[in-house]
Parts: sequence; C-alpha cells; structure tokens
Amino acid sequence: MLPSTLRRLSGLSAVAAGPLCIIGGLLHPIADGHAHNAEALTQPHALGSGALLLGTVLLLLGLPGVYGWIAPRTGALGLAGFLLYFLGNLLSAIPHLVLMTFAATDLAEHHPGMLSEQDAVIGVPAFETEQLVSGLTLVLGLLVLGIALVRAEGLPRWLGWTAVAAALANFVPLPVLPLVTGLQIELLRGVVLVGLGLLAIRSARAERLTPSLVA
Repeated sequence: MLPSTLRRLSGLSAVAAGPLCIIGGLLHPIADGHAHNAEALTQPHALGSGALLLGTVLLLLGLPGVYGWIAPRTGALGLAGFLLYFLGNLLSAIPHLVLMTFAATDLAEHHPGMLSEQDAVIGVPAFETEQLVSGLTLVLGLLVLGIALVRAEGLPRWLGWTAVAAALANFVPLPVLPLVTGLQIELLRGVVLVGLGLLAIRSARAERLTPSLVA
C-alpha cells in the first residue's frame, strides 16, 4: 500500500470519528444532573454509546496515520501529545464505552449497587482510579498536541487552538445537562479530528496528483 493511500484512509477514519463522537455525546443519557447513575443508564442509550464507541475505535485507527504525516512539523512535543492522547483514549474511553454499550443497562436494572458514584460505570476502586488517571491522560494529551499544532509550521493554527480549547473545556464547571454536556466534551475535539483528517486527505491527494502533473 502506498503511503499516500494509508494517509488517505487514516484521514477518512478521523473524519468519520469526529461526527460519531459528537452524536454519541449529544445522545448520552443524563438524569438529575448525573450521567452514569441508575436512572440515566436505564434510559435508551445504545445508539449514543455505540456511536461513541465506534467513533473512538475509528479515532484510534486513524490517528497514527494522521500523526505520521504531521510528526515532522510538531516535533517532540507533538509526539508526547500523540502518545498521551492515544493511550488516554485506549485505556479510558474504550473500557468505559464497552461497558456503557454492552453492560450498563443490565447493571442499572439488575445490579444498581455495582454502579460507580465517580462516573466510571462500575464501582470498583481500582477501575475508578484507572479511569480517572487515564481520563486525565487523554485530556493532557489533547492539550499538549494542541500546543504542538499551534507551534507547527505549515498547519492552520486555529486547529491547534481548537484542540487546546477542547482540552480546557473539560474543566469548565458547567452543570451536567442533556445536550450541553455532550457538546462541552465532544464538539471541539470532533472538529479537531475532522480538521486533521481533511488535511491528511488533501495532502495525500496532492501527493498522488503531483507525478501526473510533472509528467
């Protein structure tokens, strides 16, 4: 497979991941100011949780190829941001969303005492700690990657500032509300994913057309 083809596929994966994550965030259940209590998790949420899970899988599939293209421009800071963001999604989002998609409703209906009070779905201290640490790793990775994008030559700086804003938005003390919380967490990072994916696709297309133009 040509490098440009791999980059294009990676870009398409990132572009698809962005809207899926936003849709999943908007459909995430909220009840009485909580996103993962028994009342919230007994609401219909399979579509939203599935969209978030699929979006995160596509993010993990596409991000290495997209990063490989921007790596020469973002340097060591970009590498640190990429690794932290990738690992954060792998260790925080994937386990959480697998539980949300396939187990949360059953737990809420039949085993509500097992639910976490720390938004980790399962109330196991070790798992709650892992989710907290890996979740902070995810946010830190997005922040560092955003700073690297702002400093990079040849890339639109608005993309980096959007990534920085997406990371910092997680710490804004807004009330937990339907739609609002989903937009707070997913909207800006979804825009970053789509932007990076489109840039990768455009660069792959330009690289593929260049030999023909020269000929």
